[in-house]
Amino acid sequence: MEWTGYWYGFYTNKPIDFVFSEWRKKMSIINYQYDYSLDNKENIWETLFCYKNKEMFEHHLEEGYNIDMDGEGCFMIQAKKAQFRGRATLFEFDDEPIDDDFTYAIDMRFNSLFYYCLVLPEEPECSNFSQKIRGFLISILDDENDKVE
Repeated sequence: MEWTGYWYGFYTNKPIDFVFSEWRKKMSIINYQYDYSLDNKENIWETLFCYKNKEMFEHHLEEGYNIDMDGEGCFMIQAKKAQFRGRATLFEFDDEPIDDDFTYAIDMRFNSLFYYCLVLPEEPECSNFSQKIRGFLISILDDENDKVE
């Protein structure tokens, strides 16, 4: 079977315990089940695989990530502690474009962050369901009332 699903990566200071706890609450709101696993080889990735029912789960095993007749599907969030070393060129700052004649480059060096990989059944731009699930994660990561520093 070929790779399926649409992958989105997020770096944040939000710890896995907090994010997964909030994620489980969101899953109960939409009546989804989830299976937790920890990568047994390296104990790096923690995973929550989410599905509505046994039939959806079994269809996923046969067909991969997809949207069903009800416009829903399986999805997954993986997490690990990570470092982030990168360089970026900003074209926009505070939602305002930066002058074309001026480029602004920044180096980013973080020794301890968390990386989340969200795998959706369809691109959010093409699926209200995927857009809603991606929105769940963004709302958790953007929450300023979480007491995480």
